[in-house]
Order: sequence, then C-alpha cells, then structure tokens
Amino acid sequence: MKSSIKIVCKKNALADGKFPIYLRVTIDRKSKFYKTPYSCDLREWNDAKGEFNSKNKNYLQSNRILNQIKDDASLILNELLENKKSFTLIEFDNLYCQNSNLTNNFVEFLELRIKQLYEAKQISYSDSHNDTLKSLKKFKSNIDKYSFDDIDYSFLLNYETFLRKTGCEDGGIGVYMRNIRSTYNIAIKSKVAKQELYPFRDYKISSLKSQKIKKALTKEQLHKLIDFDIKQIPSATNARYLYLFSFFARGMNFTDLAELRWDDIEHSKFSYKRNKTGINIRVKIPENEITNEILNFYKEYRPYPTNYIFPILKKNILEYDEEELAGRKHNVRSYYNKQLKQIFEILNIDTNINFYTARHTFATISLKNGVHVSKIKQALGHQSIKTTESYLEDFKDHEIDEAFENLI
Repeated sequence: MKSSIKIVCKKNALADGKFPIYLRVTIDRKSKFYKTPYSCDLREWNDAKGEFNSKNKNYLQSNRILNQIKDDASLILNELLENKKSFTLIEFDNLYCQNSNLTNNFVEFLELRIKQLYEAKQISYSDSHNDTLKSLKKFKSNIDKYSFDDIDYSFLLNYETFLRKTGCEDGGIGVYMRNIRSTYNIAIKSKVAKQELYPFRDYKISSLKSQKIKKALTKEQLHKLIDFDIKQIPSATNARYLYLFSFFARGMNFTDLAELRWDDIEHSKFSYKRNKTGINIRVKIPENEITNEILNFYKEYRPYPTNYIFPILKKNILEYDEEELAGRKHNVRSYYNKQLKQIFEILNIDTNINFYTARHTFATISLKNGVHVSKIKQALGHQSIKTTESYLEDFKDHEIDEAFENLI
C-alpha cells in the first residue's frame, strides 16, 4: 500500500488573485485535498519543498504551522498503518475529520473511538470499548463531564475498587483498563490529552493477574465433535460444519468464511485476504472424510441465490452497506455459537466453546504435532509472532506441567 502526505499550492487562483495552500493526502493513487488557512503569490511558494520561501514575509511562522498540519495527518496515517495492513482514503478521512473536531472530553473521545473501530470492522474491539464506557457510566454518573485531565491515578484506583465490589476479577479489570489506556494513548498522539498527565506511568496494568480462559479444544474433544451424530440436533448442522471447516482451513475466521466462494476453490486449494489484517493466505483443504462431507453437503444445500459456499450472507456482499454486513455476520455467528454449546451439552463436555476457538484449536494441535510457531503464524495470517504466541501460551504451560510431572 502506497501513501503520501504533502503540502501543495493549487494553481487555480482565488478571487484576490492569490493561490490556495492545501494538505494533499494520497492513498493507493486516490487523493483528497484539505484546505489550510493560507494562500500566496506563486513567487512566494517552493513547490519542491512544499513550503513558503523567504519572499513571504511570515514564511518561518507559516511553515511551522504547515508542518504541524502535516505532522497531525502523519500521526493518523501511522496509526492506521500500525493497526491495519490495508485501509482506504475514506477511513483516513473519517479519522482526520474526527480529530480536527476533537475536544478534551474523555467520553466524547471514547465514543468516537468506538465508532471508528466499528467502521474499521473491528467489531469485537469496538464492543469491548463500548462495554468499558457502560461500566464507567455506572462508576461515575457524571463521567460525561470528565476531561482527560480527570482520568488520573486516583480515578483508576477508585475505578478498580468499584469493579471489584461488583464482582469483577483481575482478568476483566485488565480488559477495561487496557481499553482506557489505549484510548488515552491515541488522545495523546492526537494532541487532545497531555503526555505529562499520563496516569499509566503509576497505575500498572501488569500488576493484575491474568486469568485466561482456555480457548482451544483438546484433540479428544475435537474428535467427539467430528463423530457427533447431528441427527440428535439437526438445526446445528451449519454450526458444526463451519466450525470443523474453519479448523481444517487453518483456523479461517468466520468473517472470511462468509465471503468464501465456490469460484475461489481449485483442486482443493484457495487463497483469500484476511478482512482483519489484509494479509493474503493460501490454503490447501485436507482431503479427508469430513471435509469431503462438508463440501458435498453445501454443493446441494444452497438456500440463498449466491455463489458463497456457506449460507451466511443472503445476498451479494456488494449489496450490503458496511453496518448491515457486519450485523449480518455477527448475528449468524452468535446463533451458531449457541448451537455449538447445545452440541457440547449433549456431549457432556464442559468447555467455553464458541466459533473463535477453532483458530486456537488449529494452532495448539499444530504445535503439538511439531509445527514451528513461525509456520503457524503464517497459516493464521498474524502480523506479529507475539499474537501467535498468545494463542499458544496456555497450551505450552500445560505441556511444561506434564514434562515436570514425568521427570522421574
């Protein structure tokens, strides 16, 4: 992805004969111009450097302000590059326009952040931030009056005490605090909050003990799901088949499965770009009894007039707007999660099952079979090896425990 930011002088003269100065942002060959407070005679402008020359009487001060405008846009571009492999000019514009109107009000900024995450299709992250906001409103009824200056060490300590009184444990508290910290960090980058007042220098989230929920199925549990007689609960057919296909397709995410077309598969192989990271992934579907059964079933079962393999989207993806598409995927995934839980109740397996655990199951079973972490990272489409290691951390702890038990 190519992107650039430059201050330019447009060559269409204004009514007073001067020429306007704009910030130009280009992403994948598409450009948008943002007006600055300046205009000039052409002889006062240096096109190559994108700044005023010494023929402009206020050129030093004006160039400082233009550089600040450019730096503010660069911060937003860098944030997008850090969080997403690919993005559009529209996403940049949403952030840039929001930041230009930001205030020091904590709730207003957090609400904009929630909206921004949702529009970027980071639905679960958006929901998590929204849960944090709801919790904060219960903690302080007048939280909407708080500025970032009010979110200090004492506030965080009192909020932690409030959460503990309501039954929240370290793991949940850590999630809320990380969301606040993330929001505060972005506010500092956006020059909305003050770096010198940053409360997380003193309040350490790392002091909270991580309480992880085991996310991966054991190999035995997975085989029970494969062998499950779906006649006991026929309505759960799609949930079971999609979960198993996700596992065999190297932990393919639900949102990507929804968009997988028959045309994508050739000789049991297909490629796709992850919605979340934009990373291209190649998959070879293992040819075994269950994967053949799944694909043969969906060649016949076609409830919607689309070319998608799985019955998640009722119409072509281009016919949905972003919010409608995200809502459709979320609702179907939630329904399938409930059905997976029904299957596991029948199997008498007490585990926190949901669709996302198929990725963790693929990762942990792969590691147990001797696959190197770097290859698992590539298969999952992670941008960072640290993300992959977090998937495997519980598994490795379990293996270490077994190793020490068998020392003698």
